[in-house]
Amino acid sequence: MLSHYRVVDLCSGISQFAGYLLASLGAEVIAVEPPGGTRTRHVGPFVDDVADPQRSLMHWAYNQGKKSITLDVDDPDDFARLLELVATADALIEDADRSRWGSTDLDYARFESANPALVHTTITPYGSFGPRSGWAGSDLTAVAGSGFLHASGDRDRPPVRVSAVPQSFLQAAGDAAAATLIALYEAQRSGRGQHVDVSAMESMTHGQPQNLAPRVNSTPINRIAGGLSLGGIDIPMLFECADGHTVCVALMGAVFAGFSRRLVAWEDEEGFADDELRGIDWENFGVQVLSGEVSPDVAARAFATHARFLAGKTKAELWAAAFERNVLVTPSATVGDLLTNDHFEARGFWHDVELDDGRTARFAGPLAHFSEGQPAARSPVPRPGEHDGQIDMTRKPTALAGDPSSGAAASGDSSPAADPSSGADPATAPSAGAAAAAPSAGDPSPAGADPLPLAGLHVLEFSWVIATPSAVRILADYGATVVKVETESRPDTMRTVNPFVDEEAHPDNSVGYGVYNAGKRSISLDLDKPESRDVVLDLVRWADVATESFAPGAFDRMGYGYDVVSEVNPRLVLLSSSLLGRTGPSSGLAGYGFMAAAIAGFYELAGWPDRGPAGPYGPYTDYLAPRVVVASLMAALEQRRRTGRGCHIDLSQTETALHYLSPAILDAAVNGRTAQRCGNDDPQMSPHGVFPSAGDDAWVAVACADGMWPALAGVVGLDSLAGLTQAQRRERADEIAAAVSAWTSEHGNDAAARLLQGAGVDAYPVNNAQGCCDDPQLSHRNHHIDVPQSHRGTMWTHNCRTTMSRTPPQVWRGGPCLGEDNFEVLSDFLGYDGDRIADLAAAEVLG
Repeated sequence: MLSHYRVVDLCSGISQFAGYLLASLGAEVIAVEPPGGTRTRHVGPFVDDVADPQRSLMHWAYNQGKKSITLDVDDPDDFARLLELVATADALIEDADRSRWGSTDLDYARFESANPALVHTTITPYGSFGPRSGWAGSDLTAVAGSGFLHASGDRDRPPVRVSAVPQSFLQAAGDAAAATLIALYEAQRSGRGQHVDVSAMESMTHGQPQNLAPRVNSTPINRIAGGLSLGGIDIPMLFECADGHTVCVALMGAVFAGFSRRLVAWEDEEGFADDELRGIDWENFGVQVLSGEVSPDVAARAFATHARFLAGKTKAELWAAAFERNVLVTPSATVGDLLTNDHFEARGFWHDVELDDGRTARFAGPLAHFSEGQPAARSPVPRPGEHDGQIDMTRKPTALAGDPSSGAAASGDSSPAADPSSGADPATAPSAGAAAAAPSAGDPSPAGADPLPLAGLHVLEFSWVIATPSAVRILADYGATVVKVETESRPDTMRTVNPFVDEEAHPDNSVGYGVYNAGKRSISLDLDKPESRDVVLDLVRWADVATESFAPGAFDRMGYGYDVVSEVNPRLVLLSSSLLGRTGPSSGLAGYGFMAAAIAGFYELAGWPDRGPAGPYGPYTDYLAPRVVVASLMAALEQRRRTGRGCHIDLSQTETALHYLSPAILDAAVNGRTAQRCGNDDPQMSPHGVFPSAGDDAWVAVACADGMWPALAGVVGLDSLAGLTQAQRRERADEIAAAVSAWTSEHGNDAAARLLQGAGVDAYPVNNAQGCCDDPQLSHRNHHIDVPQSHRGTMWTHNCRTTMSRTPPQVWRGGPCLGEDNFEVLSDFLGYDGDRIADLAAAEVLG
């Protein structure tokens, strides 16, 4: 799919995931390693725990499918070879670790001079600009600054991250791969490259609309292990069961009420329900509690009943009930459980590689299933320098090659100039956080301005909640015209989820809905009305991309399966996103990201070794899947550009999430070791944790690499221990933690972080919602922006998590009100006259 692209991968850490994603979609990815091999080759886990740069499972996890060359860029001849390689490439991706390149200056200007068409993507802890861009950073401190860490864990202990596999740079790498493909798509039109800037801290803000609560006069969430705290109601979702743990989603509101009623009916059958529980009005229960009509104690008693009931059930019983009783219950898997999951086996997900001793290394498999152009299985992990002397150095970048098959016109695409219907006018869109008037449909791009990368791309969306809508929002940020289809009888669930502005529950007042749907248009269609069919098919003709997240097979049963829509529009790329994919024995499971996170093994990796799971916060896989959704869609569009044909993408949100645990999965398969939660400990750093600071529930994260220890020891009054090795520090971990805690407790968390960074120690305040609003780095990067919105006038939302130097994203409006764009879509996009629109309204189709 991406075989026409060459990517130079300079990443030395887990951000190698970005190149891995592109290689998985067919790109030629060339890893450039220093003498002795890149850093991940020296990081465990190792096969049989024997440190060997050829046997690092951390390195294996994200380097299949790549080529490897070795260059010492401190050597003038090798540096010249690097620039020669860059001159042949379409993209270059690098992470924050410049130490391996010595004193060599690898700046964007130097690469741009070698190749003006180069897309140069950098992944750093806090972004390449802003007052804290130069701060030391790591997974823990990037997660701390994002607000995600503060929401995860037990209230009586420090906030806690996901153990075993650091997540922030993986999420940043996913954003980097997606943004790189968007920039490459634009380069086909302009012939020009640009810099793509990715911040790991901002990447981790995905799924954190609650961080905007202080800006909209709403109540911030409280930390609750593996659950939610909404408006003073604690909603646990992780429970003990007879042989482990389970997720149980027992929520209120129109979408969840049926599931909750069926759970109560099951409890009633077995004598657990009382009159109070049986009498709960699950549709309106949340509003009743928030308004004071019903006491929060009723909710507490209901969840206590759920806990007693689930404690007596085995995982097998609960898994069977999820299908037989249609309740939102899913056992919490360990990493070891993943290896024997029959659903993944049936879908052919695993890519097994036999080792020399006959053992099998089990790698995560395809990112998605494509009806056309399915990428081949990734090639084995290369040896350092395996491809020295084998790289074609005469190649020209695709954007400069003059190959007509790479241009937009080859398959009938019009060269994507600024689409007047996109409304994404760089002259009027608020890119700097200030509100601006929404442009009219006829506004042209200002003279001399570069059109947004996806201007001219039409996207039709039948998806809701988080995983797919947040991916589609990225397309809108970069200029795509998105039409989201909803109905008044079943609006997007996010419209019912707080925080609400001024705590006013209203479908057009949800901050979360706006975060995942800013920049889109909304049309309300009652799909049960037969008259809606012609409208849907006309939208299919209009669209380049369509997404749907109905239960597997539901879209087909509605009459819009790929066989139908591809007949109407053979160039359409249709993405079907679901919890477990369209095929396999468990594909019919109803559920949400909380359940996918349980199936994928994340809950068992967040928390403390002496307690049950305590996170991660929210429907975690919903935060991981969007990066793969965008990358998959862009790969399919690249393929369409060359072939003229669309395709159908079957994407399992759970399978995409498993790639984020690949090192732990390999460790289980090869070494028989199941990863365990370990609080905030880290095998590479000590001390490494979250420490109390002055204030209520205030914390600072500290990640002390070996070279930082003497400075940290000096700051906290442990000068006599400054010479300790890491092993010695671990032996005295309690003593050291007490000293660090005593010092941090005397300072506010931001002040403590500033003092530690000034001494050369990696630290960051563990931001809560207010901390995110006040954070100078997020503020400088305009992470929170106030944009036009019809219901309120303006609405706070998150900016795009990535940015580009020449065609930065534009957020021209907030999430649309339900059906507010009916007339514009039907009239301007589809060409319907007033009479036809009136007929549709009279038939109650527009509702």
